[in-house]
Amino acid sequence: MGEAVGQDERVRVLLRALVRRVRELGPVEGGAPVLDVQELGVRCVLTPAGSAGVGVLSPRELEVARMVGMGCTNKMIAASLGISLYTVSTHLRRIFVKLEVPTRAAMVAVLAGRGAVAG
Repeated sequence: MGEAVGQDERVRVLLRALVRRVRELGPVEGGAPVLDVQELGVRCVLTPAGSAGVGVLSPRELEVARMVGMGCTNKMIAASLGISLYTVSTHLRRIFVKLEVPTRAAMVAVLAGRGAVAG
């Protein structure tokens, strides 16, 4: 187990060094990925923090957003996913922040423009 912890720490150190180097390279236009590589079956996508897009949503947030795009109410979403109304509201608030939108309609419009929801 000690060896795994040592490897995890080495990965963290390398990741911090990579992020520092990317910052030195300067800003990226439009929130595009700074790095998108696949090595040994692992894909690594590095994007600027705060960049809006489908990639920043968790799988559950994307599922909630898709259901909103299909016209489901919060109550319907909660029942379908087996979660509370409060949890649905929390997911929506987080989606709004990540996509920088104020309403459900704006959220659906942004995601539909990216082909992420049926709306």
